[in-house]
Amino acid sequence: MIALVVISLAAVALVRSVDTSSLVIGNLGFKQDATSAASQAAESAVAYLNANAGTNLHNDRAAAGYYASSRDSLDMTGQGSTSNARAVVDWTGGGACSLYAAGSFGTCVSPSAQISLNGGANTARYIITRLCAGEGAPSAVDCAVPTGSALTGGGNKGVQSYKDGKAQTIVTNSQYYRIVVRATSARGTVSFTETMVQL
Repeated sequence: MIALVVISLAAVALVRSVDTSSLVIGNLGFKQDATSAASQAAESAVAYLNANAGTNLHNDRAAAGYYASSRDSLDMTGQGSTSNARAVVDWTGGGACSLYAAGSFGTCVSPSAQISLNGGANTARYIITRLCAGEGAPSAVDCAVPTGSALTGGGNKGVQSYKDGKAQTIVTNSQYYRIVVRATSARGTVSFTETMVQL
């Protein structure tokens, strides 16, 4: 009789363990689905940058989720800081960052319009920030640029050498951009991804 009770308890524990494992595997599948959707949204953001290259990217375009400065105080997930000077993102599009308590942030930043992916099963929005100190032409503001990417002064492009006697200057015609995507899967699983691109 005691053996039967022990076996019954072991069977119940095994069923609970299998149920929990299935739940974890299912959640991982939905997380992977959301991350895959975030990758597609990042590609849309890169396409936006390519389509608007040049002076169009010197100033903020909040309606498109593009910001011409790095926005260092930006708290992308809303959980990285408790400072009331932080900037938060209105990922839900409800307006005025209504998910956050009044007085818990300094600035509300708008992401891109919602992107439907995989037949509407997944959705995503993105924020693009140019890694510059402020708005304006890259020559007028301090921007992060790749070193050695384009050198003038001969055939040594991409090479910086102390042995070469002639001075070479870096041509700063490309900048870095940070793309942060928030994707939501069909079951509400949320995934954040960050991508750095140079254009």
